[in-house]
Amino acid sequence: MSTLSTPPPSRTPSPNAWRWIGAFIGLVLATYPIVAADRLYLDDIWRSMHGDPGWTSNARPLADAVMLMLNLGTRVVELAPLPLWLGLAGVATMLVGLRQTFVKFSDGHAWLAMALLVLQPFFLQNLSYQFDALPMALAVSCAGLAFAIGMRSSPKKGLMLSVIGLFASLCFYQAAVSVYFVLLAFHALLSLATHGTLQWRRHVGLLAAGAVTLLGYKLISGWWLAGDYSLSHSQMAAPATLPMHILDNTLTFWRYAARTLAGAPWWGLSATALIALTGLILGTLNPPQAKRPLAWPWRLLLLLVILLLLPLGALGIMAALEDPLWRPRTFIGFGALCAGSLFCAVAICERYGWPRLGMSMLILVLGGATVIAYAYGNAQGSQKAFEESVSRQLVDDLRRFEANGPLVVFGTLPLSSSADNSVRALPVLKELLGRYLDNGYWWGYQNLYRLGLPQRYEFNGDQALRDAFADRCTTLEPFLERGWYTLYQWQDATFVSLDGACRRNASNP
Repeated sequence: MSTLSTPPPSRTPSPNAWRWIGAFIGLVLATYPIVAADRLYLDDIWRSMHGDPGWTSNARPLADAVMLMLNLGTRVVELAPLPLWLGLAGVATMLVGLRQTFVKFSDGHAWLAMALLVLQPFFLQNLSYQFDALPMALAVSCAGLAFAIGMRSSPKKGLMLSVIGLFASLCFYQAAVSVYFVLLAFHALLSLATHGTLQWRRHVGLLAAGAVTLLGYKLISGWWLAGDYSLSHSQMAAPATLPMHILDNTLTFWRYAARTLAGAPWWGLSATALIALTGLILGTLNPPQAKRPLAWPWRLLLLLVILLLLPLGALGIMAALEDPLWRPRTFIGFGALCAGSLFCAVAICERYGWPRLGMSMLILVLGGATVIAYAYGNAQGSQKAFEESVSRQLVDDLRRFEANGPLVVFGTLPLSSSADNSVRALPVLKELLGRYLDNGYWWGYQNLYRLGLPQRYEFNGDQALRDAFADRCTTLEPFLERGWYTLYQWQDATFVSLDGACRRNASNP
Protein backbone atom coordinates (compact mmCIF):
# COMPACT_ATOMS: atom_id res chain seq x y z
CA MET A 1 0.00 0.00 0.00
CA SER A 2 1.50 3.28 -1.10
CA THR A 3 1.56 6.36 1.09
CA LEU A 4 1.25 9.92 -0.04
CA SER A 5 4.46 11.88 0.45
CA THR A 6 4.62 15.59 0.99
CA PRO A 7 6.70 17.27 -1.73
CA PRO A 8 9.80 19.02 -0.37
CA PRO A 9 9.51 22.79 -0.08
CA SER A 10 10.82 24.76 -3.02
CA ARG A 11 14.29 26.19 -2.62
CA THR A 12 13.72 28.77 -5.30
CA PRO A 13 13.88 32.29 -3.81
CA SER A 14 10.55 34.08 -3.67
CA PRO A 15 9.88 37.06 -5.98
CA ASN A 16 10.43 39.44 -3.06
CA ALA A 17 13.79 37.83 -2.34
CA TRP A 18 14.82 38.41 -5.95
CA ARG A 19 13.60 42.00 -5.71
CA TRP A 20 15.67 42.50 -2.56
CA ILE A 21 18.78 41.06 -4.22
CA GLY A 22 18.29 43.24 -7.28
CA ALA A 23 17.68 46.38 -5.22
CA PHE A 24 20.72 45.77 -3.02
CA ILE A 25 23.05 45.10 -5.96
CA GLY A 26 21.71 48.18 -7.76
CA LEU A 27 22.31 50.40 -4.72
CA VAL A 28 25.82 49.03 -4.22
CA LEU A 29 26.70 49.69 -7.87
CA ALA A 30 25.17 53.18 -7.80
CA THR A 31 27.28 54.17 -4.79
CA TYR A 32 30.49 52.39 -5.82
CA PRO A 33 32.53 55.56 -6.60
CA ILE A 34 31.85 56.91 -3.10
CA VAL A 35 33.31 53.72 -1.66
CA ALA A 36 36.24 53.84 -4.09
CA ALA A 37 37.04 57.46 -3.13
CA ASP A 38 37.69 56.26 0.45
CA ARG A 39 37.74 59.81 1.82
CA LEU A 40 37.16 60.34 5.53
CA TYR A 41 34.28 62.79 5.66
CA LEU A 42 34.11 65.46 8.39
CA ASP A 43 33.15 63.66 11.64
CA ASP A 44 34.90 60.54 10.30
CA ILE A 45 38.24 62.26 10.92
CA TRP A 46 37.68 62.59 14.67
CA ARG A 47 36.16 59.13 15.06
CA SER A 48 38.98 57.48 13.13
CA MET A 49 41.52 58.98 15.58
CA HIS A 50 39.69 58.75 18.88
CA GLY A 51 37.10 55.97 18.46
CA ASP A 52 34.42 57.98 20.24
CA PRO A 53 30.97 57.56 18.62
CA GLY A 54 29.39 60.60 20.30
CA TRP A 55 25.93 60.35 18.72
CA THR A 56 23.98 60.03 21.96
CA SER A 57 24.77 63.66 22.81
CA ASN A 58 22.91 64.52 19.60
CA ALA A 59 19.87 62.55 20.85
CA ARG A 60 20.73 59.63 18.57
CA PRO A 61 21.30 56.79 21.06
CA LEU A 62 20.52 53.99 18.60
CA ALA A 63 23.31 55.25 16.34
CA ASP A 64 25.75 54.70 19.19
CA ALA A 65 24.23 51.31 20.03
CA VAL A 66 24.33 49.84 16.53
CA MET A 67 27.85 51.06 15.76
CA LEU A 68 29.27 49.84 19.06
CA MET A 69 27.67 46.44 18.48
CA LEU A 70 29.14 46.35 14.98
CA ASN A 71 32.57 47.22 16.39
CA LEU A 72 32.33 44.57 19.14
CA GLY A 73 33.40 46.95 21.88
CA THR A 74 33.32 50.47 23.27
CA ARG A 75 35.29 52.15 20.48
CA VAL A 76 34.50 52.58 16.80
CA VAL A 77 37.13 51.89 14.14
CA GLU A 78 37.28 52.24 10.38
CA LEU A 79 35.24 49.43 8.85
CA ALA A 80 34.33 51.02 5.51
CA PRO A 81 32.60 50.03 3.33
CA LEU A 82 30.84 47.60 5.69
CA PRO A 83 28.63 50.21 7.45
CA LEU A 84 27.46 51.60 4.12
CA TRP A 85 26.68 48.16 2.70
CA LEU A 86 24.77 47.14 5.81
CA GLY A 87 22.81 50.38 5.57
CA LEU A 88 22.01 49.70 1.91
CA ALA A 89 20.80 46.22 2.88
CA GLY A 90 18.32 47.91 5.22
CA VAL A 91 17.26 50.29 2.46
CA ALA A 92 16.69 47.37 0.06
CA THR A 93 14.43 45.76 2.71
CA MET A 94 12.47 49.00 2.95
CA LEU A 95 12.09 49.21 -0.84
CA VAL A 96 10.55 45.74 -0.98
CA GLY A 97 8.22 46.63 1.90
CA LEU A 98 7.13 49.83 0.15
CA ARG A 99 6.43 47.89 -3.04
CA GLN A 100 3.99 45.69 -1.16
CA THR A 101 2.34 48.78 0.33
CA PHE A 102 1.94 50.64 -2.97
CA VAL A 103 1.27 47.58 -5.17
CA LYS A 104 -2.47 48.37 -5.30
CA PHE A 105 -1.57 51.49 -7.29
CA SER A 106 1.07 49.88 -9.51
CA ASP A 107 2.11 46.24 -9.83
CA GLY A 108 4.81 47.10 -12.37
CA HIS A 109 8.19 48.68 -11.89
CA ALA A 110 7.07 51.97 -10.33
CA TRP A 111 8.28 50.82 -6.89
CA LEU A 112 11.87 51.28 -8.09
CA ALA A 113 11.21 55.02 -7.89
CA MET A 114 11.57 54.73 -4.11
CA ALA A 115 15.32 54.26 -4.59
CA LEU A 116 15.44 58.06 -4.88
CA LEU A 117 15.02 58.14 -1.11
CA VAL A 118 18.77 57.49 -0.91
CA LEU A 119 20.00 58.25 -4.43
CA GLN A 120 18.78 61.85 -4.48
CA PRO A 121 21.72 64.29 -4.65
CA PHE A 122 21.50 65.68 -1.12
CA PHE A 123 21.56 62.22 0.49
CA LEU A 124 24.94 61.56 -1.13
CA GLN A 125 26.41 63.49 1.78
CA ASN A 126 24.85 61.01 4.22
CA LEU A 127 26.32 58.11 2.26
CA SER A 128 29.77 59.74 2.34
CA TYR A 129 30.26 59.17 6.07
CA GLN A 130 32.28 56.04 6.67
CA PHE A 131 30.96 55.75 10.23
CA ASP A 132 27.56 57.46 10.10
CA ALA A 133 26.31 55.96 6.82
CA LEU A 134 24.80 52.97 8.63
CA PRO A 135 22.78 54.90 11.27
CA MET A 136 21.54 57.39 8.66
CA ALA A 137 20.50 54.67 6.22
CA LEU A 138 18.79 52.77 9.05
CA ALA A 139 16.93 55.96 9.99
CA VAL A 140 15.46 56.15 6.48
CA SER A 141 14.73 52.41 6.46
CA CYS A 142 12.93 52.52 9.82
CA ALA A 143 10.83 55.51 8.78
CA GLY A 144 9.80 53.86 5.50
CA LEU A 145 9.09 50.51 7.14
CA ALA A 146 7.12 52.19 9.94
CA PHE A 147 4.77 53.53 7.30
CA ALA A 148 4.68 50.31 5.25
CA ILE A 149 3.94 48.09 8.25
CA GLY A 150 1.34 50.52 9.54
CA MET A 151 -0.56 50.32 6.26
CA ARG A 152 -0.41 46.55 5.89
CA SER A 153 -0.81 45.15 9.42
CA SER A 154 -3.98 44.97 11.47
CA PRO A 155 -4.97 48.44 12.74
CA LYS A 156 -3.87 48.07 16.37
CA LYS A 157 -0.73 46.12 15.58
CA GLY A 158 0.07 48.46 12.70
CA LEU A 159 -0.17 51.58 14.85
CA MET A 160 1.99 50.03 17.57
CA LEU A 161 4.69 48.92 15.12
CA SER A 162 4.59 52.28 13.35
CA VAL A 163 5.22 54.11 16.62
CA ILE A 164 8.14 51.79 17.43
CA GLY A 165 9.64 52.09 13.94
CA LEU A 166 9.28 55.86 13.83
CA PHE A 167 10.77 56.29 17.28
CA ALA A 168 13.72 54.11 16.21
CA SER A 169 14.15 56.28 13.12
CA LEU A 170 14.32 59.41 15.28
CA CYS A 171 16.89 57.76 17.55
CA PHE A 172 19.04 56.91 14.52
CA TYR A 173 18.78 60.33 12.79
CA GLN A 174 16.00 62.84 13.33
CA ALA A 175 15.81 64.35 9.83
CA ALA A 176 14.67 61.01 8.35
CA VAL A 177 11.27 61.26 10.04
CA SER A 178 10.03 63.27 7.02
CA VAL A 179 10.07 60.06 4.98
CA TYR A 180 7.19 58.65 7.04
CA PHE A 181 4.92 61.66 6.65
CA VAL A 182 5.70 62.31 2.97
CA LEU A 183 5.03 58.69 1.98
CA LEU A 184 1.80 58.78 3.99
CA ALA A 185 0.75 61.90 2.07
CA PHE A 186 1.48 60.27 -1.30
CA HIS A 187 -0.46 57.16 -0.32
CA ALA A 188 -3.43 59.37 0.56
CA LEU A 189 -3.16 61.22 -2.76
CA LEU A 190 -3.07 57.97 -4.72
CA SER A 191 -6.07 56.67 -2.77
CA LEU A 192 -8.01 59.78 -3.77
CA ALA A 193 -6.94 59.42 -7.40
CA THR A 194 -7.79 55.69 -7.49
CA HIS A 195 -10.71 55.12 -5.13
CA GLY A 196 -12.06 58.63 -4.72
CA THR A 197 -11.63 58.57 -0.95
CA LEU A 198 -9.08 58.03 1.77
CA GLN A 199 -8.50 55.00 3.93
CA TRP A 200 -9.65 57.11 6.82
CA ARG A 201 -8.85 54.75 9.67
CA ARG A 202 -5.39 53.99 8.35
CA HIS A 203 -4.36 57.42 7.11
CA VAL A 204 -5.67 59.44 10.04
CA GLY A 205 -4.49 56.81 12.53
CA LEU A 206 -0.95 56.80 11.15
CA LEU A 207 -0.87 60.59 11.04
CA ALA A 208 -1.91 60.76 14.69
CA ALA A 209 0.58 58.03 15.64
CA GLY A 210 3.37 59.97 13.92
CA ALA A 211 2.46 63.20 15.70
CA VAL A 212 2.35 61.47 19.11
CA THR A 213 5.70 59.78 18.46
CA LEU A 214 7.28 63.10 17.53
CA LEU A 215 5.96 64.72 20.69
CA GLY A 216 7.13 61.82 22.85
CA TYR A 217 10.60 61.89 21.31
CA LYS A 218 10.86 65.65 21.82
CA LEU A 219 10.07 65.24 25.52
CA ILE A 220 12.54 62.37 25.99
CA SER A 221 15.39 63.69 23.83
CA GLY A 222 16.28 66.33 26.41
CA TRP A 223 17.78 63.56 28.55
CA TRP A 224 20.35 62.81 25.86
CA LEU A 225 21.19 66.22 24.41
CA ALA A 226 24.52 67.64 25.53
CA GLY A 227 26.92 70.27 24.25
CA ASP A 228 26.38 73.75 22.83
CA TYR A 229 26.25 72.49 19.23
CA SER A 230 23.46 69.99 19.86
CA LEU A 231 21.47 72.31 22.09
CA SER A 232 21.65 75.27 19.70
CA HIS A 233 20.34 73.21 16.77
CA SER A 234 17.50 71.55 18.69
CA GLN A 235 15.57 74.56 20.02
CA MET A 236 12.07 75.10 18.62
CA ALA A 237 11.02 78.52 17.37
CA ALA A 238 8.73 80.56 19.60
CA PRO A 239 5.09 79.38 19.30
CA ALA A 240 3.90 82.86 18.30
CA THR A 241 6.23 82.94 15.29
CA LEU A 242 6.16 79.21 14.45
CA PRO A 243 3.83 79.25 11.37
CA MET A 244 5.74 82.04 9.62
CA HIS A 245 9.05 80.56 10.73
CA ILE A 246 8.18 77.22 9.12
CA LEU A 247 6.98 78.93 5.94
CA ASP A 248 10.10 81.10 5.70
CA ASN A 249 12.46 78.14 6.20
CA THR A 250 10.55 76.08 3.63
CA LEU A 251 10.70 78.84 1.01
CA THR A 252 14.39 79.31 1.74
CA PHE A 253 14.98 75.61 1.14
CA TRP A 254 13.16 75.53 -2.19
CA ARG A 255 15.12 78.55 -3.43
CA TYR A 256 18.28 76.77 -2.33
CA ALA A 257 17.26 73.54 -4.09
CA ALA A 258 16.45 75.36 -7.34
CA ARG A 259 19.84 77.05 -7.25
CA THR A 260 22.00 74.06 -6.34
CA LEU A 261 20.20 71.62 -8.64
CA ALA A 262 20.12 74.09 -11.54
CA GLY A 263 20.06 72.56 -14.99
CA ALA A 264 19.02 69.05 -15.99
CA PRO A 265 18.44 67.73 -12.41
CA TRP A 266 16.00 70.51 -11.52
CA TRP A 267 14.13 70.45 -14.82
CA GLY A 268 13.93 66.66 -14.76
CA LEU A 269 12.43 66.64 -11.28
CA SER A 270 10.07 69.48 -12.18
CA ALA A 271 8.79 67.63 -15.25
CA THR A 272 8.25 64.51 -13.16
CA ALA A 273 6.31 66.48 -10.54
CA LEU A 274 4.16 68.09 -13.26
CA ILE A 275 3.24 64.72 -14.78
CA ALA A 276 2.43 63.34 -11.32
CA LEU A 277 0.29 66.39 -10.48
CA THR A 278 -1.65 66.14 -13.74
CA GLY A 279 -2.37 62.46 -13.21
CA LEU A 280 -3.45 62.98 -9.60
CA ILE A 281 -5.88 65.73 -10.59
CA LEU A 282 -7.37 63.68 -13.43
CA GLY A 283 -7.66 60.62 -11.20
CA THR A 284 -9.31 62.59 -8.40
CA LEU A 285 -11.87 64.01 -10.83
CA ASN A 286 -12.66 60.57 -12.23
CA PRO A 287 -11.33 57.79 -9.93
CA PRO A 288 -11.13 54.52 -11.90
CA GLN A 289 -11.88 52.15 -8.97
CA ALA A 290 -14.41 54.18 -7.03
CA LYS A 291 -16.92 52.25 -4.89
CA ARG A 292 -18.00 54.78 -2.30
CA PRO A 293 -16.22 57.93 -3.42
CA LEU A 294 -16.53 61.29 -1.78
CA ALA A 295 -18.36 64.01 -3.69
CA TRP A 296 -16.02 65.62 -6.18
CA PRO A 297 -15.79 69.00 -4.36
CA TRP A 298 -14.60 67.21 -1.22
CA ARG A 299 -12.14 65.13 -3.21
CA LEU A 300 -10.66 68.24 -4.77
CA LEU A 301 -10.52 70.03 -1.43
CA LEU A 302 -8.63 67.14 0.17
CA LEU A 303 -6.31 66.98 -2.83
CA LEU A 304 -5.60 70.71 -2.57
CA VAL A 305 -4.92 70.60 1.18
CA ILE A 306 -2.48 67.68 0.90
CA LEU A 307 -0.70 69.23 -2.09
CA LEU A 308 -0.28 72.54 -0.28
CA LEU A 309 1.20 70.80 2.78
CA LEU A 310 3.43 68.44 0.79
CA PRO A 311 6.32 70.92 0.12
CA LEU A 312 6.74 71.28 3.88
CA GLY A 313 7.99 67.69 3.90
CA ALA A 314 11.30 68.69 2.29
CA LEU A 315 12.53 70.01 5.64
CA GLY A 316 9.92 68.44 7.91
CA ILE A 317 10.56 69.03 11.60
CA MET A 318 13.79 70.87 10.76
CA ALA A 319 11.72 73.84 9.55
CA ALA A 320 10.32 74.33 13.05
CA LEU A 321 13.74 74.74 14.68
CA GLU A 322 14.97 78.18 15.66
CA ASP A 323 18.40 77.49 14.14
CA PRO A 324 18.11 74.48 11.80
CA LEU A 325 21.25 72.80 10.54
CA TRP A 326 21.45 73.81 6.87
CA ARG A 327 23.37 70.89 5.45
CA PRO A 328 22.47 68.58 2.54
CA ARG A 329 22.42 65.61 4.91
CA THR A 330 19.36 67.03 6.69
CA PHE A 331 17.26 67.37 3.51
CA ILE A 332 16.08 63.75 3.57
CA GLY A 333 12.44 64.75 3.09
CA PHE A 334 13.34 66.13 -0.32
CA GLY A 335 14.25 62.63 -1.42
CA ALA A 336 10.88 61.35 -0.25
CA LEU A 337 9.16 64.05 -2.34
CA CYS A 338 11.23 63.08 -5.38
CA ALA A 339 10.54 59.36 -4.87
CA GLY A 340 6.81 59.87 -4.36
CA SER A 341 6.51 62.12 -7.40
CA LEU A 342 8.36 59.67 -9.63
CA PHE A 343 6.25 56.76 -8.36
CA CYS A 344 3.03 58.69 -9.10
CA ALA A 345 4.24 59.69 -12.57
CA VAL A 346 5.21 56.12 -13.51
CA ALA A 347 2.04 54.61 -12.01
CA ILE A 348 -0.11 57.09 -13.94
CA CYS A 349 1.67 56.23 -17.19
CA GLU A 350 0.94 52.56 -16.53
CA ARG A 351 -2.69 53.33 -15.72
CA TYR A 352 -3.27 55.13 -19.02
CA GLY A 353 -1.57 52.47 -21.12
CA TRP A 354 1.87 54.09 -21.51
CA PRO A 355 4.12 51.65 -19.63
CA ARG A 356 7.08 52.35 -21.91
CA LEU A 357 6.89 56.03 -21.10
CA GLY A 358 6.86 55.20 -17.41
CA MET A 359 9.84 52.89 -17.78
CA SER A 360 11.67 55.58 -19.74
CA MET A 361 11.08 58.04 -16.92
CA LEU A 362 12.45 55.56 -14.39
CA ILE A 363 15.57 54.99 -16.46
CA LEU A 364 16.16 58.70 -17.06
CA VAL A 365 15.63 59.85 -13.46
CA LEU A 366 17.37 56.97 -11.68
CA GLY A 367 20.08 56.98 -14.34
CA GLY A 368 20.58 60.71 -13.85
CA ALA A 369 20.81 60.25 -10.09
CA THR A 370 23.44 57.53 -10.62
CA VAL A 371 25.41 59.82 -12.94
CA ILE A 372 25.49 62.49 -10.22
CA ALA A 373 26.61 59.89 -7.66
CA TYR A 374 29.44 58.76 -9.95
CA ALA A 375 30.53 62.33 -10.68
CA TYR A 376 30.51 63.09 -6.97
CA GLY A 377 32.40 59.97 -5.94
CA ASN A 378 35.09 60.48 -8.57
CA ALA A 379 35.42 64.16 -7.62
CA GLN A 380 35.85 63.08 -3.99
CA GLY A 381 38.64 60.72 -5.00
CA SER A 382 40.40 63.40 -7.05
CA GLN A 383 40.14 66.01 -4.29
CA LYS A 384 41.36 63.56 -1.66
CA ALA A 385 44.46 62.65 -3.69
CA PHE A 386 45.34 66.31 -4.31
CA GLU A 387 44.56 67.62 -0.83
CA GLU A 388 46.32 64.82 1.01
CA SER A 389 49.48 65.21 -1.09
CA VAL A 390 49.63 68.90 -0.11
CA SER A 391 48.65 68.18 3.51
CA ARG A 392 51.29 65.47 3.93
CA GLN A 393 53.99 67.80 2.59
CA LEU A 394 52.77 70.53 4.94
CA VAL A 395 52.83 68.21 7.95
CA ASP A 396 56.33 67.05 7.05
CA ASP A 397 57.55 70.68 6.83
CA LEU A 398 55.93 71.61 10.14
CA ARG A 399 57.41 68.59 11.89
CA ARG A 400 60.89 69.69 10.75
CA PHE A 401 60.33 73.23 12.00
CA GLU A 402 60.96 73.58 15.74
CA ALA A 403 58.03 75.72 16.79
CA ASN A 404 54.95 75.51 18.94
CA GLY A 405 51.90 77.58 19.71
CA PRO A 406 49.09 78.77 17.43
CA LEU A 407 48.89 77.45 13.88
CA VAL A 408 46.87 79.63 11.50
CA VAL A 409 45.78 78.40 8.06
CA PHE A 410 45.18 81.45 5.90
CA GLY A 411 43.41 81.12 2.54
CA THR A 412 41.88 78.12 0.83
CA LEU A 413 43.42 75.28 -1.12
CA PRO A 414 41.54 75.13 -4.45
CA LEU A 415 39.72 72.13 -5.80
CA SER A 416 41.67 69.79 -8.04
CA SER A 417 41.16 70.35 -11.75
CA SER A 418 38.95 67.27 -12.03
CA ALA A 419 36.81 68.19 -9.01
CA ASP A 420 36.50 71.79 -10.20
CA ASN A 421 35.27 70.60 -13.60
CA SER A 422 32.66 68.40 -11.93
CA VAL A 423 31.44 71.28 -9.76
CA ARG A 424 31.08 73.52 -12.81
CA ALA A 425 28.99 70.86 -14.54
CA LEU A 426 26.90 70.00 -11.45
CA PRO A 427 26.63 72.90 -8.95
CA VAL A 428 25.20 70.64 -6.25
CA LEU A 429 28.61 68.98 -5.91
CA LYS A 430 29.98 72.22 -4.49
CA GLU A 431 27.68 71.72 -1.50
CA LEU A 432 28.89 68.15 -1.02
CA LEU A 433 32.62 68.16 -1.69
CA GLY A 434 34.13 70.60 0.76
CA ARG A 435 37.80 71.49 1.24
CA TYR A 436 39.58 70.85 4.50
CA LEU A 437 42.45 73.33 4.08
CA ASP A 438 40.12 76.31 4.25
CA ASN A 439 41.10 79.16 6.60
CA GLY A 440 40.00 78.38 10.17
CA TYR A 441 37.98 75.26 9.29
CA TRP A 442 38.20 73.05 12.38
CA TRP A 443 37.97 69.80 10.42
CA GLY A 444 40.96 70.89 8.34
CA TYR A 445 43.09 71.09 11.47
CA GLN A 446 41.84 67.70 12.64
CA ASN A 447 42.81 66.19 9.29
CA LEU A 448 46.32 67.59 9.69
CA TYR A 449 46.54 66.01 13.16
CA ARG A 450 45.36 62.74 11.64
CA LEU A 451 48.17 62.92 9.11
CA GLY A 452 50.79 63.44 11.84
CA LEU A 453 50.82 67.13 12.77
CA PRO A 454 52.50 67.41 16.21
CA GLN A 455 50.25 68.43 19.08
CA ARG A 456 52.55 71.35 19.84
CA TYR A 457 50.77 73.20 17.05
CA GLU A 458 47.46 74.47 18.37
CA PHE A 459 44.25 75.19 16.50
CA ASN A 460 43.70 78.95 16.38
CA GLY A 461 40.43 80.59 15.34
CA ASP A 462 41.28 84.17 16.36
CA GLN A 463 39.83 86.30 13.58
CA ALA A 464 41.66 89.42 14.79
CA LEU A 465 45.03 87.67 14.41
CA ARG A 466 44.00 86.40 10.98
CA ASP A 467 42.96 89.90 9.87
CA ALA A 468 46.22 91.40 11.15
CA PHE A 469 48.19 88.84 9.16
CA ALA A 470 46.17 89.61 6.02
CA ASP A 471 47.22 93.27 6.29
CA ARG A 472 50.90 92.44 6.75
CA CYS A 473 51.56 89.20 4.89
CA THR A 474 53.02 90.89 1.80
CA THR A 475 55.63 92.63 3.93
CA LEU A 476 56.67 89.61 5.99
CA GLU A 477 59.62 87.42 5.12
CA PRO A 478 58.60 83.75 4.71
CA PHE A 479 60.80 81.04 6.14
CA LEU A 480 59.64 78.41 3.63
CA GLU A 481 57.96 78.55 0.24
CA ARG A 482 56.28 75.64 -1.50
CA GLY A 483 54.26 75.42 -4.66
CA TRP A 484 50.92 75.54 -2.84
CA TYR A 485 51.69 77.30 0.41
CA THR A 486 54.11 79.63 2.18
CA LEU A 487 55.07 79.43 5.85
CA TYR A 488 55.55 82.46 8.08
CA GLN A 489 56.43 82.98 11.72
CA TRP A 490 54.89 86.11 13.22
CA GLN A 491 53.64 87.16 16.66
CA ASP A 492 54.56 83.78 18.18
CA ALA A 493 52.29 82.00 15.67
CA THR A 494 52.97 79.89 12.59
CA PHE A 495 51.01 80.87 9.50
CA VAL A 496 50.28 78.64 6.52
CA SER A 497 49.35 80.95 3.69
CA LEU A 498 47.38 79.45 0.81
CA ASP A 499 46.33 82.87 -0.41
CA GLY A 500 47.58 84.01 -3.81
CA ALA A 501 48.42 87.47 -2.52
CA CYS A 502 50.88 86.05 0.04
CA ARG A 503 52.48 83.16 -1.84
CA ARG A 504 54.28 82.55 -5.11
CA ASN A 505 54.89 79.82 -7.68
CA ALA A 506 51.31 78.51 -7.64
CA SER A 507 49.92 76.47 -10.52
CA ASN A 508 46.82 74.34 -11.00
CA PRO A 509 46.95 70.71 -9.93
